[in-house]
Amino acid sequence: MEINSKKIGKIRSFNRFYTNLLGLLDKTLLKSDYSLTEVRIMFELNRLSSTTASELVKLLNLDPAYLSRILSGFEENNLIQKNQSSKDMRKQLISLTSDGKHVIEELQEKANEQIQTLLANISDEEQNKLVNSMSAIERILKDEPEKSKFYSLRSHRPGDIGYITYRHGVIYANEYQLDETFEAYVAKYMAEFIENYDPNKDHLWVVEIGTEIVGSIAIVKNDDKTAQLRWLLVEPHMRNKGIGTKLMDEAINFCKNRGYQKVILGTFSDLLIARKMYEKNGFQLIGSESHHIWGQNLTEEQWELIL
Repeated sequence: MEINSKKIGKIRSFNRFYTNLLGLLDKTLLKSDYSLTEVRIMFELNRLSSTTASELVKLLNLDPAYLSRILSGFEENNLIQKNQSSKDMRKQLISLTSDGKHVIEELQEKANEQIQTLLANISDEEQNKLVNSMSAIERILKDEPEKSKFYSLRSHRPGDIGYITYRHGVIYANEYQLDETFEAYVAKYMAEFIENYDPNKDHLWVVEIGTEIVGSIAIVKNDDKTAQLRWLLVEPHMRNKGIGTKLMDEAINFCKNRGYQKVILGTFSDLLIARKMYEKNGFQLIGSESHHIWGQNLTEEQWELIL
């Protein structure tokens, strides 16, 4: 894969900006007596309670000789203590002394104050964007497989309709090359959903991780006995984590509790993962039609579930 030189330049520019913003290239960190590396070592010792020098080398990717010099300085200043491991007599466990804990607590407080100052004049909405962007950077660049994350479900609120419409437009364009008429189609029926919204018969679920919307599904009244399932969407980076299954369960249980006898939905044949989910939940294909729509030749399908 060829990497665009402009992207490289932008990433390097951001790195320079952020390191300068936090003063990470200063001789010492947070106007203390300690470098960034020294503070990071103390932070990990505080987080782990006790560990070995070899484990610190692996964790922080440090040169063993460099770490040894830093630890010697810490020991001379009574910031750390070394004790023989009870499980392996060959190993020495390193931990912070009370003086060391006091130093890292003061540094963590200063770091918190620094971030609070940075955020002081930024709106809540912009703060959320900043945090979500940082989470995305960490998720994309980290080497280890992503662990399952906690997510929450809630009902829709102002701003969700436009955002969910937008994400449908982007994701379906990227994955299925649908044009802007598909986004217009979603927008039209989402507007009708809000205009005719009946909380006893309709519901839109929004999935969040923190403040990031990562999924949605809706039930829309078709008639007194029939509900329509719409706008099932899970962000690509959050798939295969059970979110789609959870959304389907919520939607079907809602229909049962509201006295619906049947659930219908429309999709197209290219949505293979969604089709498997529908089949798994008891939906049956009842009709299909191939034609040119949304900039592509597609086979639209109608499915139904008898409750």
